[in-house]
Amino acid sequence: MDVIEAEESGIYLYISDPARLKQTNLEIVTSLTRKEYACIIVTTNIPSSLLTKLYTKNNIPMDRIHFIDAITKYSLGKVPGDQPNTTFTSNPGNLTELSIAISEALKRRNGDTALIFDSISTLLIYLSSPNISKFIHFITNKIRLLDIRAVYLSAEKGLDPLLLTQISSIVDEVVEQHEK
Repeated sequence: MDVIEAEESGIYLYISDPARLKQTNLEIVTSLTRKEYACIIVTTNIPSSLLTKLYTKNNIPMDRIHFIDAITKYSLGKVPGDQPNTTFTSNPGNLTELSIAISEALKRRNGDTALIFDSISTLLIYLSSPNISKFIHFITNKIRLLDIRAVYLSAEKGLDPLLLTQISSIVDEVVEQHEK
């Protein structure tokens, strides 16, 4: 199922071949911005500066994008000064800080909005499966109450079976994409 064809609101788990994860992100963001969605990209996997270059190269309107970057400050030890439309958190394992950043970004958006979380499987480097499950459950309920669209990305075989089952049970649909 393509994100474009989905209902106006809905929550999806995209499971992608690890080599295709960045392409899946690009396809989803392209699809949503063409439908006039504002996208909040929570990135624990790829720094926002690299995604900005990728999106710009592919003609994605950056005025429709807001990043919540959980990896750059952790990797560099500081926040770069030249990144508009970006909220930096200290590290991917700080779920309280990440939750606050997501809540604040959702408050600022007007019109059709989508939250894209790239990627859940990366969180396993920093957190236990039960903590990730609780966090995703919390975010999913917030998304449902706000009646907006969300897409969680994960690398294929990147989630343990119990976590995959728990997340699959709270999303509207699981979409598996493999290398083409």
